[in-house]
Amino acid sequence: MTSFTTHDSKRMVQLDVLRGVAVLLVMGHHIVLQPNESGVFQPVENVLIRFGWSGVDLFFVLSGFLVGGLLFAELRARGKLDVRRFIIRRGFKIWPSYFVYLFVVFLILLAAEHGNAHRALGHILPNFFHVQNYLGTARPHTWSLAVEEHFYVFLPLLLLVLTLRKRNKQDLIGALPIIGIAIIVGCTSLRYVMNAGREYDPATHYNPTHLRMDSLFFGVLLGYFYHFKSTWLAKIGSYRYTLLFAGMAMVLPMTIIDIRYSWFVPVFGFLMLYLGYGLILLAVIYTPLSEGILGSVLGSSFGRVLAFIGFFSYPIYLWHIDLARLPLQALARRGFLSVLSPTWRWIAFTLIYVTLATSAGVVLGLLVERPALALRDRFFPSRTRAAVNLAVASGNDHGLSGVKSTDPELVEVGS
Repeated sequence: MTSFTTHDSKRMVQLDVLRGVAVLLVMGHHIVLQPNESGVFQPVENVLIRFGWSGVDLFFVLSGFLVGGLLFAELRARGKLDVRRFIIRRGFKIWPSYFVYLFVVFLILLAAEHGNAHRALGHILPNFFHVQNYLGTARPHTWSLAVEEHFYVFLPLLLLVLTLRKRNKQDLIGALPIIGIAIIVGCTSLRYVMNAGREYDPATHYNPTHLRMDSLFFGVLLGYFYHFKSTWLAKIGSYRYTLLFAGMAMVLPMTIIDIRYSWFVPVFGFLMLYLGYGLILLAVIYTPLSEGILGSVLGSSFGRVLAFIGFFSYPIYLWHIDLARLPLQALARRGFLSVLSPTWRWIAFTLIYVTLATSAGVVLGLLVERPALALRDRFFPSRTRAAVNLAVASGNDHGLSGVKSTDPELVEVGS
């Protein structure tokens, strides 16, 4: 975190921009004021509430692409996988921030329950076992973290099983696209069989891992092509505006169709979203900064702000409810800024909300996540970094002409 700039950082800024978009979408879904309190921005808020949840689907595609990339990079560099080490490194990345957050939430719930620790703990107990997406929790936005934890176990074990059956460890890659397609078809079919015609309920339609794993695995497939079929993928990536517009065409219908009132979205809408976000991901990573319209936006001041938010997207996601939304909603109920017109009050609350959530994420990221990552890199340093740097030095940048190559360990997704 010591050098967060477009020119000096080893991170791929394009990916941080997408992270920033994803977390802002989620925050928009959890906007502070109600639509009828928003003045002329009521149509905007309706779209944010109807569509903002899809930021999690963008996070899922990014997670599949990047975490899959970590494993593929290890296979290329070492010819084998160390699943135990991978899970330990992911634990250092995810768990310190997560469990600090749960501890603070426990204290909040303890106060709300007048000191009854048993009741307070019961509200978040599933979080400690990463089953909150099935059993429920006092902090519903953490459901996606459970899905990602399941993915962190499922994917490396799957790859390990495949490598155990091959003399050449990289031969497993030939089977991966077939497995990926099977998971996509299987999850889509399950969503249709289980939920088509049923009244929408997040517990049955939105949260279960077995209905959402295809979003992550589509990112894994993109990561596979990026690492093992780089020339072919680079040719596709050269049609960046076609990819961008096709991706937007698949994503934007969900700004109109409300997931709560249409069986289509929780069955086929999820499929459209991760396919669309995957195409947008390809368009973005194959766009050099400041080249063309898209590159100019990515490399602009606006793009750098999005990338900064994306850099801290994981702690922002964790804390935006408790340190921004809930306090501001309490103030709103007490009439805070009621002297303003509804339009200006919405603007003020939204700016304060984004500022508070981002500030909380930055502070907690620096206080908790950064020291944890330093410990991780001291005791469990990356084994693939040297290999990746060697590939970059020799010009093997997976076809990203004009785009800064990146150490996969430095582009880990913030959920």
